[in-house]
Amino acid sequence: MAIDWTHIPYFAGIDTQGIQRIQQEAHRHTYAAGAFIFAEGEECAGFQVVLDGLVRIYRVNAEGRLHTLSLLRPLSTFNEVAAVDGGANPFNAVAVTRVEVMQISHTCLMDLLSSQRALLGNYVQALAHMNREYIERLEDMTFRTIPSRLAKLFLHEATYSTQIAETPSQLTQEEIASVLGTTREVVGRALRELLNAGLLRKKGRHVYLADRAGLEYLAETNTMPATARQPQCPVPQVME
Repeated sequence: MAIDWTHIPYFAGIDTQGIQRIQQEAHRHTYAAGAFIFAEGEECAGFQVVLDGLVRIYRVNAEGRLHTLSLLRPLSTFNEVAAVDGGANPFNAVAVTRVEVMQISHTCLMDLLSSQRALLGNYVQALAHMNREYIERLEDMTFRTIPSRLAKLFLHEATYSTQIAETPSQLTQEEIASVLGTTREVVGRALRELLNAGLLRKKGRHVYLADRAGLEYLAETNTMPATARQPQCPVPQVME
């Protein structure tokens, strides 16, 4: 897959000389499904761009529980912070499917930042946006109930819309738990709570949005709505 670097927000406005330097320095890598792209704590793997496939970004806590930070598809980028400071990778990256990525080294990126004002401005803006997203996700995990976070996930609200490559209903309950920072059992109870409240309805193994306004209210206020509303639009299967 050929890559048009100007389609990636970080590189919007970069001049021809900068594009040529990137094309000369960037390295393409292919990974089989399940293969590590890099591990947390390893030497800086540079700036990464997903060209094809699905990449999981995650960390593992002291108890061994995996927490998914992002599920990324083309042309998402990752490892931006380590690529700038040259430090160790702050998380794990693994290929969920067969994956192709393009990698730019820390040294090359720093040279580009010093010579390309557009890239520097884009990078600062992107890091600020990323920081806001993580603050919002931290706030969700600290102050929101699991049903509220699950409603937000189903609705593709701002916190998760850029983090999840597939629709939430195509994730297993285990994967949803990993994204929300909880357990499969807790997700199962929250899912039943939304079903019992009439916010979702189930037919066979398929789950449908029954009350979009109610889900939006729960996601926004962290409070279950007082009344249920009539079924609206369907969403695909939630896998057990």
